[in-house]
Amino acid sequence: MAAKFTAMAALDCLKYCKENQAPKDINFWGSVYPTYFAIPHLKKTRGKVFVNSSSVAILHPPSFSFYTASKAALLSFYETMRLELAPEISITIATLGFTDSEIVRGKHLKDGVMQVDSEQASKFVLLPVISSSDCAKSIVSAICRKDRYVTEPKYLCLLHFAKNVCPQAFEWLHHTFTPEHCTGASQAKKD
Repeated sequence: MAAKFTAMAALDCLKYCKENQAPKDINFWGSVYPTYFAIPHLKKTRGKVFVNSSSVAILHPPSFSFYTASKAALLSFYETMRLELAPEISITIATLGFTDSEIVRGKHLKDGVMQVDSEQASKFVLLPVISSSDCAKSIVSAICRKDRYVTEPKYLCLLHFAKNVCPQAFEWLHHTFTPEHCTGASQAKKD
């Protein structure tokens, strides 16, 4: 199931939390409802479910709070579904990083209008990007093998591990290299 919506702003910079319900509605419910209705057919055919979560569900970057929460909810939900539906249905969860796409090139919504800001995108894309075709090949291979997870680009596996071993290091990295996205850090410098 693949639906995607990204809201890029720190929580304290948003006018209204309610306006940012779209990530939850699209990312979470946009995957859950089709799965729910497909379960009877998938059980009969021993089908497979693909879940497009994100590495943000594990790495928690600043300025993506609603998007991160929606992808983390997706990850947790399908982890539970895997237990409930096995062995009839296999579930492969993707924890993808930066994949070459319009979003990575700066396409986003601002005040309800679609815009392209490549300079803004370059501030967020700090790590290498994988091509869409290489990512797709990896995903299809993982689904065919009935892998539990697929993570692309592969270097993210190391980052996921490092984040779990030393979360303070990730916080330090964000505050040091992307302070403009850590509003608490930028506020402390002003005081």
